Amino acid sequence: MMNIKRFHPGVYLKDELEVLNMTASEFSLRTGISERTLSGLFNQKGSITFDIAYKLSNYFGNSISFWTNLQNSYDLYLRQEQEQNEIEEDWDLIKSNSLKNYLIDLKIIEPSDEKKVVVQKTRNVLGVNNLIVLQKKDAFVNLKEQYVSHESNEFLKNFWIALSLNKGRKQNVNEYNKMKLKSKLKEIRSLTLLEPKDFVPRLINIFSECGILFVILPYLAKSNIYGITKWYNKDSALLAISNRGEKADVFWFTLFHEIAHVLMEHRRELLINEMNIEDVEANRLSEELLIKRSDWNKFILKGVFTKESIERFAKKIGILPCIVLGRLHKEKIIPYGVYDKDFNVSYRSIYEYYIIK
Repeated sequence: MMNIKRFHPGVYLKDELEVLNMTASEFSLRTGISERTLSGLFNQKGSITFDIAYKLSNYFGNSISFWTNLQNSYDLYLRQEQEQNEIEEDWDLIKSNSLKNYLIDLKIIEPSDEKKVVVQKTRNVLGVNNLIVLQKKDAFVNLKEQYVSHESNEFLKNFWIALSLNKGRKQNVNEYNKMKLKSKLKEIRSLTLLEPKDFVPRLINIFSECGILFVILPYLAKSNIYGITKWYNKDSALLAISNRGEKADVFWFTLFHEIAHVLMEHRRELLINEMNIEDVEANRLSEELLIKRSDWNKFILKGVFTKESIERFAKKIGILPCIVLGRLHKEKIIPYGVYDKDFNVSYRSIYEYYIIK
């Protein structure tokens, strides 16, 4: 039996007219359907609307739904064919960008999942109908911290941002409270001395109390995204960061940089790969929040930057030594690489302590 859904309804209608030995002109006269409309149907370029279905049902003595179902079945067939193509395109994007292991690490997919399942799960967690849309340059987020020395992959950048935004939307937090956030800064800073398994749950609770949606995700190579700040509305802000570099000092500087953006309520539409006034302001505030300028100046004036002096200063102000070292590197007081092995603290799998829902 012919699978009629694979054929345009116009093919079926044209066959009926041939059986009746009737021209399109005569059929048009009898039904009130224009010859132009009939020509479009016969050439599989038009669609059977409700009005056409009504006229056809009157003429052939069958139901309106018979004709609309023919059209719907054909449209569904075409959509299913298109969906197969889109699945292949999405799968190619996942493969070509080496995303499968990233998705497995986040427990979004299972290693045994088939192609179609991988694609559908990925779409669901990103909140998109297909991954192709992520290839477009899109203003997903207000502010982005990116490594500007390298060109970013637009698809991977949007992938990470879309994942962060969708994860954030699923959280329930209080309304944003700027005063409460300010009151928690000292405690957040003290968390630098703890292990990820201890400070991550506390960070989540603090941000929730302050009305901030908090997300930690693994760094996605070539996305060049360190962290993002997004205001959903005046009472709801998202703060998402990665474990880029897998180093503690980078994590904490990025976190306080994004906190600074929230505190200063930077809400511009889109800032990418440029040193703008908002980033300059956020850098200054984040530096002050981590190490007070007055304390830093006293330390620098001594001019002694040994392992012992760095450890003493870090202990005195209650912060990780690697954060002090990172500041010394950044301000080019001592060269990059010096003391890294002595003070480096890895946060390789910090995201594992963040519950991926």
